[in-house]
Amino acid sequence: MVINPETDKHPNQVRDDIGRWAQVALILLVAGLLRFTGLNWDLAQWIHPDEGHMRMITSVIHWPEDPSGYFDTATSSLNPANAGHTYSYGTLPLFATRALAEWLERGCTLAYDAQLAPRGIAQALAQRLLSRLGQPALRPCPPGTFTWTYSAFLGRILAGCADLGTVLFIYLLGRRLYGSTVGLVAMALAAVTALLIQQAHFYTVDSAATLFTVLTAFFAVRAATHERVPWLDLALAGLATGFAAACKVSAAVAAGLVALSALAWVLRRSGYASADPLGRAPSSPHVATSTARGITRGVLAIVLPSVLSGILAFVAFRVAQPYAFDGPGFFGMHPNAEWFGRLKQIGEEQSGLLDYPSGRQWTNRPPILYPWVNIVVWGMGLPLGVAAWAGWTYAGVELAQGKRQHLVTWAWTTLFFLFYATRWVKAMRYFLPIYPLLIVFAAYGLSRLGDWLQSRREGEGQRPWHAALGVAVPALVIAATAAWGIGFFTIYVRPHPRVAASRWVYEHVPGGSVIANEHWDWGLPLRIDGRDGFRGVGVDPAYGEVTLELYNEDTPEKRAQLLDQLDEADTLVMASNRLYGSIPRLPERYPLTMAYYRALFAGELGFELAGQFTSYITLGPFVFPDQETPFTLMNAQTASQGRLIAVPLPAAEESFSVYDHPTCLVFAKTADYSRAQAEAVLNAVDLSQVKIGLSPHEATPPSVVRAHGVLFALGLALAAAVVVLSLRR
Repeated sequence: MVINPETDKHPNQVRDDIGRWAQVALILLVAGLLRFTGLNWDLAQWIHPDEGHMRMITSVIHWPEDPSGYFDTATSSLNPANAGHTYSYGTLPLFATRALAEWLERGCTLAYDAQLAPRGIAQALAQRLLSRLGQPALRPCPPGTFTWTYSAFLGRILAGCADLGTVLFIYLLGRRLYGSTVGLVAMALAAVTALLIQQAHFYTVDSAATLFTVLTAFFAVRAATHERVPWLDLALAGLATGFAAACKVSAAVAAGLVALSALAWVLRRSGYASADPLGRAPSSPHVATSTARGITRGVLAIVLPSVLSGILAFVAFRVAQPYAFDGPGFFGMHPNAEWFGRLKQIGEEQSGLLDYPSGRQWTNRPPILYPWVNIVVWGMGLPLGVAAWAGWTYAGVELAQGKRQHLVTWAWTTLFFLFYATRWVKAMRYFLPIYPLLIVFAAYGLSRLGDWLQSRREGEGQRPWHAALGVAVPALVIAATAAWGIGFFTIYVRPHPRVAASRWVYEHVPGGSVIANEHWDWGLPLRIDGRDGFRGVGVDPAYGEVTLELYNEDTPEKRAQLLDQLDEADTLVMASNRLYGSIPRLPERYPLTMAYYRALFAGELGFELAGQFTSYITLGPFVFPDQETPFTLMNAQTASQGRLIAVPLPAAEESFSVYDHPTCLVFAKTADYSRAQAEAVLNAVDLSQVKIGLSPHEATPPSVVRAHGVLFALGLALAAAVVVLSLRR
């Protein structure tokens, strides 16, 4: 493989360029198929809770008729607070989805006005989307068709478009840094990366924030490699940073890429660098004879472009996240107390200071290792994950040796990972912004490995297998990553486990039965296929329902209530591992609940596992269970993937599976059930020793809590040492 684009020349450059862009188009086509297929993966049940939040907000806002009111926080129709709602995320994806929804809905309705043409682009597109959703042609579209009912579907489409943009700019970034071959390899890897595919199927802000982050990285690298003062590139990097923050406020850390690019540019201009980031000899006529004087001149030259970049970042954020300020006009920049108050609350949630049930999964999670395993094993898959961090390591070694082409991307990726990997909440999606850069490092490392293998010689002749390995190893990593990504993608072309479980319940649980669901989770059966079991639609008589409030404290009252509910229930449903996966992390707080789960899963409570519905990643005859199951589970009578060979791997973080491919368990009461047996199991628990209200922080060993800060400090010192070494060479 050729790294240096200066040596990657062919006699017919035009033909080569056409061929290269044809490959780009083909990769984008594959990426599009993986992102836009199966967007209705939950049959319009909108099971993802973040999507539910965004759907609600999308339905209550609308674009103002008078544009002058856009920045008026107190009155704007786009401000969720004016509709009585609190919104937790960036407004740029929200506003884009609402604009698209209004256009489709208005066009679909007006197209059938007697005074207008019978068809239009909006109407045709609306009908095509409704057809894809399995809905009949609606003439005209009823109010709320796209602004409420199917807003999440539109949001998923826009998320997929954003991720396609990310895939494209991964190519452009890789090409800029290391040449077109590396760019194409990186693009191919990104097209089939599992976590990118997953997030493109969600109406959330993460895919959009990642797009603007990789845009920032691209323009930052361009700025760092520019011969002259990089006014335009820094300006564009600033705009991209502002828009990234308007998608997700934490994405404002993309500003670090801009700062690092300014540093890299100053070093090059001052003559401090022996070569530019593409490995070429310095050619600038402005190289100073004195390094100190050159650095001073470089700093003075870059100050104004950097200030402009910061101003444009703020302007982009001000326009795309207008209600972070009070208004009423653009220059009404007094901070909005409600918005900043919500940020503070989110910060407390993510620090573990607030004890929410959804946060109990983070109890005693090791820093660094836990998120690293999730990236390598699940988000990327082992082939790409290992290649990515190996490439990162190799780039770090080269950077320490003085090869500063890695400075901007390596330093920012390292600092980003260290920061989020040592926080209390370590959700997989938080690391999505570094996936593009890690993928570029993977492609670079594979390219260097290929070059090394092809250059190995024995005496005067080259070993033939070295050249073959130089091509085979990168090809194998791409193929294995594609297999993993496609194996993950198949979850969107098979029935969602909650849908499959619901259909099974309708077919096998007679009307009038009492179904027990768990709180803080989706109750089953869902309203699908024209049936609504709890309202008696398609089921006669309607199902009865009880709710097991198992996150409540383990008290004698909870035990008595649970025993009564077990008496009443004919069927127990666990729509995911949300509760039984996180509650055991607090054994001193939940000994009763753990005893219940342990006995239930082992068949000691008189219930049998009638159905186990999964949608794990599959590769041929192999299946890869990714969900935490702390208790030994009996064999199911019906198992949707029971005939496949399970490959044991470390369990993934909860949110990777709980939305689009959770494990659904359905337990049926048998003739062996008796209250006495249930009492014997639950009464054996000594509730006098329960630590009521024990928080996840308190339940985590102090050594693990301290390790977060210690490992961050050590990692920061290591990263700083690498950068300092690069500056000394």
